[in-house]
Amino acid sequence: MCLMDIFKQNQISFDWKTVYAGVKLDLLKPSEISSYAVELLTHHPEIDDPNMIQLAWREEETDYEMVWIRLLKELGVQDLDLDADIWQIEKRKWRFALLASLKMEYPDDLEELLSQVAEVYADFDYPEGMESFINYLPPPDGFDPSRYTKEENVVRLFTLFNEFLNKELHYLQQYVV
Repeated sequence: MCLMDIFKQNQISFDWKTVYAGVKLDLLKPSEISSYAVELLTHHPEIDDPNMIQLAWREEETDYEMVWIRLLKELGVQDLDLDADIWQIEKRKWRFALLASLKMEYPDDLEELLSQVAEVYADFDYPEGMESFINYLPPPDGFDPSRYTKEENVVRLFTLFNEFLNKELHYLQQYVV
C-alpha cells in the first residue's frame, strides 16, 4: 500500500508540500509521485501547470529537483529546508502514515510492531509525545514494569501507541491545508 493511501483512508489533507516532504524523507517512489500528479490533473483538467505535467509524465531527462523548486515557489513555499517550522506538520503526517502502516503490517506481532515503532521514533528525531510507548525507554509516568508480565507490558505499550495514533489522527484530520 502506498503511504499516501493512508492519508486518503483517514481523511488527512495532503498537497504538493506533503508530497515534497515524502520525497525528501525517502518515503515516496517516483511512480507514486507521478500517480498523484496524474490523479490531480485528471480531477482538475483546468490545471495547466507545466511543472505538474512534467511530474505526471516522468520523463527521464527531467531535473526533478528543479521542477519541485519551481512548483513549490509557485505555491508560495520559499523555505525548502525540512527542519523549518512550515514543514513540521508535513513530517507529522508522514510519521502518522508510517506508524499506521506498521500497525497494519504487524497486527499479530506486537513486539515486532513496537520495535518498528521505536525505529520510526529514532528516524523522526525522537519527537515528543511518543516516549510513553517506546519499548526501550523507562515509563515516564512512574509505572513499574517489573510488577507485570512481559505480555502485560507489551499490551500496555500497544495501548499507549493506539491512544497516540488516535490523537494524532484527530489532530491531523482537523488540520486543513
